Amino acid sequence: MTDPYYQPDLAWVHHSGYSQHVAATSPGILQLLREAGLGAGASVLDVGCGSGLLARELLGAGYTVHGVDASPAMIELARAYAPAATFDVVRLPGELPAADAVVSTGHVLNYLDTREDIGRALAALARAVRPGGLLAIDLMTERFCEARNIAEVHARVEDDWAIVTRFSRPAPFRFDRAITVFRRAGDLWRRSDEHHRNVTFEAEDALAILRSQGVDARLRTAFGNETLPAGLVVLAGVRG
Repeated sequence: MTDPYYQPDLAWVHHSGYSQHVAATSPGILQLLREAGLGAGASVLDVGCGSGLLARELLGAGYTVHGVDASPAMIELARAYAPAATFDVVRLPGELPAADAVVSTGHVLNYLDTREDIGRALAALARAVRPGGLLAIDLMTERFCEARNIAEVHARVEDDWAIVTRFSRPAPFRFDRAITVFRRAGDLWRRSDEHHRNVTFEAEDALAILRSQGVDARLRTAFGNETLPAGLVVLAGVRG
């Protein structure tokens, strides 16, 4: 991958029109943090923070937040939307700053180029959790792809933007999206296109990596009481 996903127009559309995933998952994430004994003032590393939607919820609950994302456009939005947090452009896999908790939503690791990269990133996330701290992430498995009709096209039209997404499975363990965004610019419309390449990863393999790094991770159907799409799983646990 040469250019990061979520260039400015798609980043803005995602922020403006697709906040429902964070709205659904943030109560469960906050509950997991409390159950791990992490109260106000604890540090949370938000991996794949996007435009700061989750960071703002965490800040509101009293946590100190450091968000990282591979998209400079997303980081620019996040700095404006949740200015009390710290945000940096960071590409996985690679070492991450230590925190009392590491969280990630939106199957961020599945955007990496290879399954080997996902394995290295899982280990890096686990190492970033301080002893006694929490790790909670979601992950796209093969079942996510098998449960979908890839012939269906997602389309949405609003007053000042529109998006069309087509899906494909070009290879084993792959789930791709061809995304076209139209955004109003004065009296004209601007078009941008992105190709998002996702690599699936099985929960059992991810759990083995996390446990090898000292995180007592368990498989969950959700962060809390929300209903996630079939095949999108949550891995959560405390580091010993």
